[in-house]
Amino acid sequence: MKKRFLTILFMLSVANVLSVNADPIVLNGGRVTPNNTGPGHGKAPIRPWTIDLTNNVITMEATPCDYTLSLYDEDEAVVYSVFVPAGTTQVVLPTTLSGSFELHFETDTYYYYGFIYL
Repeated sequence: MKKRFLTILFMLSVANVLSVNADPIVLNGGRVTPNNTGPGHGKAPIRPWTIDLTNNVITMEATPCDYTLSLYDEDEAVVYSVFVPAGTTQVVLPTTLSGSFELHFETDTYYYYGFIYL
């Protein structure tokens, strides 16, 4: 698992360094409790979410609900976490962070995740 994670992070970091205008980052989604298919919980996959990262600022469409944004390092340890209230369109990450991270936007019922390089 760590080899795959590091390989993906390496590829993302090379792509990010080589591009002047970084492409949007696509976050994949999932359900915290995937077996719950009752009313309001369909079986369809969660639609991917696209964000932009420029100079440690994440820009996105307005969040529909409250999220917790967490950054994980290659050891799967949380290195940064912040509450993101509904309606937020930008999150400023600390400039002290550098390197590759797995990014998670999480609620009680679902989450989005992807990889970033700062």
